[in-house]
Amino acid sequence: IKKDSQLPEITEEEKPFDIPDSWNWVRIGQLGEIIGGGTPQTSTKKYWQDGTIPWLTPADMSSLKDKFITKGNRMITQDGLSKSSTRLLPKNSIIYSTRAPIGYIGVTLNELCTNQGFKSLAFINEAIVMYMYYALIQRTPDIQKRASGTTFKEISGGEFSLTVVPLPPLAEQRRIVTKIEEIIPLIDQ
Repeated sequence: IKKDSQLPEITEEEKPFDIPDSWNWVRIGQLGEIIGGGTPQTSTKKYWQDGTIPWLTPADMSSLKDKFITKGNRMITQDGLSKSSTRLLPKNSIIYSTRAPIGYIGVTLNELCTNQGFKSLAFINEAIVMYMYYALIQRTPDIQKRASGTTFKEISGGEFSLTVVPLPPLAEQRRIVTKIEEIIPLIDQ
């Protein structure tokens, strides 16, 4: 957990349920860097033609059937990456759609970048990525409630960073993920 003087202390009202004494409530902004995406200018061919860098939009996530993602429907070039606001996300980041719609989520299996419809999380400690995947699914209704906008709802990076999640010790995180992944196939059946 990084100490970020920019983030406010968590109040009792923000804690949606009780957690064991060995766990902590944290803001996701304390767990790593929140990274926004961007779109290279679509009329500039050198940003897109023969691109090799995976670039995702929320539409790419609509048919995702697994928690892992490697690419979307389009690729950008190195010029497209360097001449736009998109950033290359490291492997084992979480991508999270923050508009149109809010709540598509995936774990990157390789480096990739996204459009501005995402706020992604590059963690200080990659060991928490799978637990955070499930924790963010659970916290999505709260994130959606805090979104704003008239045409469509969106949550800003700053507001997204304020999201409160319970953080158990690492061994407990692993047990939780193992149990969830045992149960999901039974639920699907």
